[in-house]
Amino acid sequence: MIKKIIIGIISIFTLIAVISCGQKKAASDGYYFEQETFVRTDIQVNIVLVKNQEEMTKLLAEHHRSVSSGNEVAAFSVLEVSEPKCTIYMIDPKTSYQPEFIGHELVHCVYGDWHKSQP
Repeated sequence: MIKKIIIGIISIFTLIAVISCGQKKAASDGYYFEQETFVRTDIQVNIVLVKNQEEMTKLLAEHHRSVSSGNEVAAFSVLEVSEPKCTIYMIDPKTSYQPEFIGHELVHCVYGDWHKSQP
């Protein structure tokens, strides 16, 4: 009887492990990696430090980016298609240090549009 209970418990834990391995876990920025559109490991990355959210909103509009009402953007990137260049616009870390968003944008520079089904 105890042997059957132990085998049952092991089976349940095995099933949980198999199910959870198939799910993608989101990173601290709320995203998970889907599929790259390209891979560039030799790129020129330019950083533009943005003073505040008001300036960030203006830059987003200049680059034809939209943001849901009430949301703030900590960083965004602009990729050059014809050459390996990328510009990351980010709130100056002296104002607001949010490395998960800076890293997120750097991944766009390397892998392109890698989260198409996520907003």
